[in-house]
Amino acid sequence: MSEPGLHRTGRDGRLRLVFRKQGDKTILHDSFSTMPLQAFQPFRTDGAACACTYIVNPTGGLAGGDSIHMDITLDDQAHALITAPSANRLYRSTGDFSSQDVRIAAGKGAAIEYMPGYVIPFAGSLYRQKTRICMEKGAAAFILDFFTPGRVARGEYMLFREYRSITEIEYCGELILSERVVLRPETAGYGGTGFLESSTAMAAIYLVFDNPSIERPLAGALHAMLDGMEGVYGGASALPSRGVSVRLLGEGVRFAEKAILEIWSAARKSVMGTEALSRLHWT
Repeated sequence: MSEPGLHRTGRDGRLRLVFRKQGDKTILHDSFSTMPLQAFQPFRTDGAACACTYIVNPTGGLAGGDSIHMDITLDDQAHALITAPSANRLYRSTGDFSSQDVRIAAGKGAAIEYMPGYVIPFAGSLYRQKTRICMEKGAAAFILDFFTPGRVARGEYMLFREYRSITEIEYCGELILSERVVLRPETAGYGGTGFLESSTAMAAIYLVFDNPSIERPLAGALHAMLDGMEGVYGGASALPSRGVSVRLLGEGVRFAEKAILEIWSAARKSVMGTEALSRLHWT
């Protein structure tokens, strides 16, 4: 007889990361993970104070019924960049949703850069994700939500069954951003004007920081950058409170990826006084 819950091994992934400032650098103070989630040891490419780490799923993707939970904590003044070396593949489901729940807590003066790989929903997939960031005074958060309409090269364009995404950002106990996306291609068309317009990549970047004097100048600069980029179109605007949001559509993943890295670099320099890691990419 199998033990209760044994059949869920490898399907209910848990990840906990705690970053702490030590001297002039950030270290990974504590970590815990269960399959199918793993986190690499933090690395630094240029001696920067920021701790960078990859989160990987060795199984290659999520099947119906898979559940992922991540808790990331940054102590006061810590700086971490969380990314992934590959896309998040969502496999066909027979009826159950795959899900991902991400909770991030950034202490006073901390900086979190959450830059996951783009989502590829296979035909017939069902998926929901929620990302919630809680920030203390003086913290900064750069958050990416990167989506493709399917395996376009295989002719799978908007053939998934349902995709849901919720992003919430709280600053000093105040909810300053709440974004909800629900896509059901079987019941609605999303390829026309005002939606994806036949684009094959869609991204939203949320840049949250407490420096009102640079919000509008930064939004204007990023908007002008987008106007001059090949293969993408979109815009940038100041949030009602503390920060800037950027939205873009791409004619392909590589066009969108290049635009994201350029925007990230400009925002990093303006808000944090440091450069982006140009080698980051997803496959």
